[in-house]
Amino acid sequence: TSDRELMAQLSSRGARITWLEQPQRRELSESLWNQHWDILFFAGHSSSGEECNTGEIQINQNESISLTLLRNSLRSAVRKGLKLAIFNSCDGLGLADELSGVKVPQMIVMREPVPDGVARQFLKYFLEDFSKGHPLYLAVRNARQRLVWMEKDFPCATWLPVICQNPAARP
Repeated sequence: TSDRELMAQLSSRGARITWLEQPQRRELSESLWNQHWDILFFAGHSSSGEECNTGEIQINQNESISLTLLRNSLRSAVRKGLKLAIFNSCDGLGLADELSGVKVPQMIVMREPVPDGVARQFLKYFLEDFSKGHPLYLAVRNARQRLVWMEKDFPCATWLPVICQNPAARP
């Protein structure tokens, strides 16, 4: 099951999903600035700087972008109601650190490089629980615990997803 198929299941339950597939920098920035988002979801390639205080995402085949360049657009998204950012991509602690500066209330990132299969299973399990109304922390915990069957082939799979919360935000 692809990320798109998992998201389509949510759409069938009433969620409105906007896809930005391989966007250009301008398209991504304007979309964050102009639209109302509750959840921002990114799947793809990302990386953190050595000290995990910077991060960048690959937005299309030719371009990676630091979240610093999206700072104003992300602040606008938070003002308009962005509550959760999910980066189902490798090495996301630097992304979380950069997003803390724009006060995204909650973030889910992967601590280290993550195999696609682990990321996809986490997303599937998380969306199953969260879309049923379970609180964020419980849905993430349940999804992590359900990954235990993957530990033989992917040691520490249950350890990879982590929630980062803005201290000023309510859980």
